[in-house]
Amino acid sequence: MALFFGKKAAKRNEAEIYLLLDSNSRLLARGTRKALSGSDNLIISLLEGDTQRLEESGIIQAVPQGKDHSVQMVRVLDCWNGTVTLEPMREMGSAVRRNFRIPVAFESFVYPKGFHGRAPIVSVDLSCGGVAFFAAYAFAVGDHFEVVVPMTSEGPLIVNAEILRVHLESDGRNLYACKFIDLIDDEETLLREAVFSIQLSSARTKKN
Repeated sequence: MALFFGKKAAKRNEAEIYLLLDSNSRLLARGTRKALSGSDNLIISLLEGDTQRLEESGIIQAVPQGKDHSVQMVRVLDCWNGTVTLEPMREMGSAVRRNFRIPVAFESFVYPKGFHGRAPIVSVDLSCGGVAFFAAYAFAVGDHFEVVVPMTSEGPLIVNAEILRVHLESDGRNLYACKFIDLIDDEETLLREAVFSIQLSSARTKKN
């Protein structure tokens, strides 16, 4: 039985939403966690996805959108009637969710320290922990600045960031990788929502 991406679903509390990913972090399904007493297994009611691909993958990653539950490596035990039963194998740590990067191109702006005004950028990917982008402005490793993330549910979000790496591309452009710093809880939540939404939108596009 398959549930295909694009099916309309009711709005859920973010802490209940799980993404189920293969070993290469490709999205297989999305669903909500069912609370069952006396069971160590993770039970997910699927909202979108393909049970055949889940069963074929065998061992997958279960990534909760909310931070109250840990990211886990799990084994697919059973898929039946829109519900998947997963056996937890080991926790993977919060870094998996934070560094879960989604390829996405958007135009935005950064506000470098000591620079009067803003500088345009074009992103390459986005995660809950940082963003990679092209910019004409010359950054150095360790530089701090503000960056505008435009696609959150509350509108553009301005967060502090620090340059981690600079790579000169063959076309002469500088590719910058940065991490977000000094995030508050609300900002983390909005970034997680944005990353999850982009991943789901990408999966729906590929399905169509």
